[in-house]
Amino acid sequence: MQITERRIGEAVILDLVGELTYANRATFKASVERSKASGVRHLILNMQGVRFLDSSALGTLALLTQSLNVTKGTIGLLNPQSYVKEILTLANLHQLLPVYHSEPEALAACSLRKAG
Repeated sequence: MQITERRIGEAVILDLVGELTYANRATFKASVERSKASGVRHLILNMQGVRFLDSSALGTLALLTQSLNVTKGTIGLLNPQSYVKEILTLANLHQLLPVYHSEPEALAACSLRKAG
């Protein structure tokens, strides 16, 4: 899995490419922890390049959501492919993780949450 980090205001966008699985969860978690340690409150996961995720990835995303909620942070998913979106829906994670269809939409939601 390849992960690229982009900081935009108080948000970080992690561009993910490849498969989000048990085999590379440590790399993913390390990127997230670096972002959190830098004081980021809003995390956007660009899932456009993710072609598969397994049950460990679903668990990791659920735990990450809870962790960010405790610190008043937010997380959202950007452009998941239809297969990934279907897996998220089957696991009911779509109720925990907002899905955005464009980067400006995701960033605007961060601004609204900040103001709210």
